[in-house]
Amino acid sequence: MATARVFTAADQPVNINPQGQANPAGCLIENGQNVTFTNNSGSTISILFAQTAISKQTVFNDINNLAPGSNHTEAPLVRDITVNYNVSMDGRTGKPFAIEVGAGPLEISVTDTKPTPKVGAIPPNGEIQFTATDFQCDITWLDGDPLNPQLNNVFVGQSNNPVVHEHGNVVKDFRYELTKSSQLNPVDGGGTIKVT
Repeated sequence: MATARVFTAADQPVNINPQGQANPAGCLIENGQNVTFTNNSGSTISILFAQTAISKQTVFNDINNLAPGSNHTEAPLVRDITVNYNVSMDGRTGKPFAIEVGAGPLEISVTDTKPTPKVGAIPPNGEIQFTATDFQCDITWLDGDPLNPQLNNVFVGQSNNPVVHEHGNVVKDFRYELTKSSQLNPVDGGGTIKVT
């Protein structure tokens, strides 16, 4: 009788350098795969994870006061979601970095045309889902639409919005503007998607 073998993915390493930058800045992991953060910054750091913007989930617990030269390994608490995090070092907090767990989007909530998060990060070929809480919005991409399928509108309610994929392996910022669909061209809000 054959015995089924279980393959578990190796820990995903993330190195924090002396500038407080994560390498890789964006990564995709399997559901349940550990991430090992190594502090090579020379300073004590904290790694602070954002709560997801629509479903309000904690994906990883914050890592506080990680000593220089040490590491911390943690598994995601939820499946199929993208989380952003920042590195806090010497009183400064750096840009957002991203971990996509399984096949899941970075959630962006839009209220009164203001996105949360205003600056979000995804790994190359990552996923995004916008959701408006109050008004349908039109979205204009100032640096070209990086998504497949193209995204032109943000609708009220999560189930009314598609999960879209970044369609290239580019490291680039994509700025966007949001306007209420019922108004004539007033630019109310906007943000940036960082493909890291």
